[in-house]
Amino acid sequence: MIDKGLILQRLPKSFKHGVRVLMLIDRSKQNSNKGSKRWINKIITTNPDEFDIATDKLVALQNHLDNPDIRLYSTVNARNMQKSIVTFKHKQLDLTEDNECIFYKRINDSFCSCLMKPENKAERLFLIDVDTKDERVPLGWMTKNREINMFYTYPTPNGSHIITEPFNPSLCDGIPDFEVKKDALMLLNWIEKND
Repeated sequence: MIDKGLILQRLPKSFKHGVRVLMLIDRSKQNSNKGSKRWINKIITTNPDEFDIATDKLVALQNHLDNPDIRLYSTVNARNMQKSIVTFKHKQLDLTEDNECIFYKRINDSFCSCLMKPENKAERLFLIDVDTKDERVPLGWMTKNREINMFYTYPTPNGSHIITEPFNPSLCDGIPDFEVKKDALMLLNWIEKND
């Protein structure tokens, strides 16, 4: 059994620096809505101390809800606050009277969506989502591609995540169960399903 707490404990401090969005997301099939309707809660952090406090709060909420479809994520790339503020101001200028009230009632969601836009990332890390429990697959790829700087590898419920510096995604072509994501969410915590 995987100790998810260790994933959070061993998370390199560099993944806690900068502006990050941490969020609980409901991945259940009956909640197949895209966007903010899937978010249960989200917290913006700007430094490692805030990251740790936010993680503790969200893990406590996740444990309280006790639903294996609710998972805790963080942005793999820090976000650029100034660019996000400009995006947010543009959204405000585009408001009409019909949607103005809804926008301001959900202002935290609105600003988080600006932070999450790919053009507002402050870093360029990739995340490889490996959807196989066969450990030889990611290990073989990592051994073959040693010239790529791999910052962090950790288990997920269906396989593993490998966080790397940018590289040519065609290096993963033809490898089953490999998906390269250029601005992804890191899975930080989940609840095991009881079969």
